[in-house]
Amino acid sequence: LFAVVNKHLHELLALHPYLPLMVLANKQDLPGSCSITDLHDALSLSKAGDRRLFLIGTHVRKGDLELSSGVQDARNLIFQMVSDGR
Repeated sequence: LFAVVNKHLHELLALHPYLPLMVLANKQDLPGSCSITDLHDALSLSKAGDRRLFLIGTHVRKGDLELSSGVQDARNLIFQMVSDGR
């Protein structure tokens, strides 16, 4: 599965070489989830080009009233990039 995602991701990245990339690694609270380091390697993110890159571990549980810190970080980064006009 990662090989297919990796291929398509890098095809899209090649079309827009300077856009930032944010990857949310959900389900980080579950045993056996793919680690951030393993996900970085599986998606070959070191080859993502000269762009701002964010790989954020998250978890979202149905019924939670508060966002996890990873989701909050992602939201804040998106707000910051939009307000900076990047």
